[in-house]
Amino acid sequence: MFGIGMPELILIAVVALIVLGPKKLPDLAKSMGRAVREFRKATSELKETLQVDEEFSEVKKAFSDFHSDVNKTIKAEAAKETVSAEQPPSGSDAPASAAPTDLAPAAPSSTNSLSADKLDELKKAFQAWNAGAAPASPPPAEAPPPAASKPSGDKPRA
Repeated sequence: MFGIGMPELILIAVVALIVLGPKKLPDLAKSMGRAVREFRKATSELKETLQVDEEFSEVKKAFSDFHSDVNKTIKAEAAKETVSAEQPPSGSDAPASAAPTDLAPAAPSSTNSLSADKLDELKKAFQAWNAGAAPASPPPAEAPPPAASKPSGDKPRA
């Protein structure tokens, strides 16, 4: 402990006894004990705070990685849908010039707007999650049918 051994501690105690006197020495020891206790308490609280901050930073990093992965997936799906919407059907016997030209540009823009809407909804949910609030999501379109229960007194049907 800082290179102070037993002989040095005894010397410090003797000097303190001579300087302060026997009446003030117990009060000084009490106040030193309180100060050391408060210092240890503050140090442990600081360690806990740093540990919690580290855990939060790990969680934030995981969510940001998840967010970027979802964005990549949505963009890749939107690109696939755009490419598939731009290509004419391969099984049609009609020539490519006979295809209506006013419908072809509408499909990619509607697909892009749908994927952009999905992306915006996902971003809002992610931001709400980061803020600590529960994301406001619409109720599911279809609820699963209730499970049919068997009567307890009937015999199983064959």
